[in-house]
Amino acid sequence: MWYESMTYPTSYCTKMHRHSAWQLTASLFGTFRFRMEKGEILLPPGDWILFSPELLHDAGSDSPRSRAMQIFFRRFPHDLLPELANRFNLRRGIFRTGHGSTERFSQIAEDFLQKAGDTAPFGKSWRSVLGLEFALTALSSLKEEPEEQQEVLPGIIRALEFMEEHFAEPLGIAEFAEVAGLSESRFATVFRNETGITPMHFFNTVRLGHAQSFLLNGSSVDDAARLAGFSSPQYFCRYFRKQTGVSPGFFRSNPFAH
Repeated sequence: MWYESMTYPTSYCTKMHRHSAWQLTASLFGTFRFRMEKGEILLPPGDWILFSPELLHDAGSDSPRSRAMQIFFRRFPHDLLPELANRFNLRRGIFRTGHGSTERFSQIAEDFLQKAGDTAPFGKSWRSVLGLEFALTALSSLKEEPEEQQEVLPGIIRALEFMEEHFAEPLGIAEFAEVAGLSESRFATVFRNETGITPMHFFNTVRLGHAQSFLLNGSSVDDAARLAGFSSPQYFCRYFRKQTGVSPGFFRSNPFAH
């Protein structure tokens, strides 16, 4: 998970892009606009928006004084946020919106700045705690959508956990199907029905999320590719640019500029 309290120096300064991680953004001051293929969302103070991985969007505000906070995270942890994990971890290409307390969001943002920096005592621990608090403050009143009521097969959840735990290993559908207790063909069909994408595409988005974390923690592009399990730095760079719209090196230097 990583965090940003952001301002926009010029109106609508980002281009269309997508992330390999979940993105939760709340407006603290001023109104933000998010555009997607399915339409446009305005975010006044107190409103929030949740983007799943793979959703193409842009963002901005009419005023350079506007301020928002956002966190990025690879998935909802089953042990800490079980209800949200069951609803969302396999979803791609969706968004949800809602409203929370501007005062509470602003206090969490202030706590992030004071307690959760890389050099702050227990900064990473505070980052996790405050990230969970931000997510729960925003999402606890979220109404369930009809398509989220279908129960995910336990085998698919086991496969997802396996992908997260073994993201750096050279794995394929055979290993995922075995963990799920399904044949390869059945697993591929069920997984695509649940997520809308193939198992290997999903696995690579998991790897990409880890690679982004490695880059933000100071790893070189070559090291991030190796640590995240990509077969070569060249393939990693091509895949990174295709999925995010920027190079790994640019993301490492300007993680929120795009």
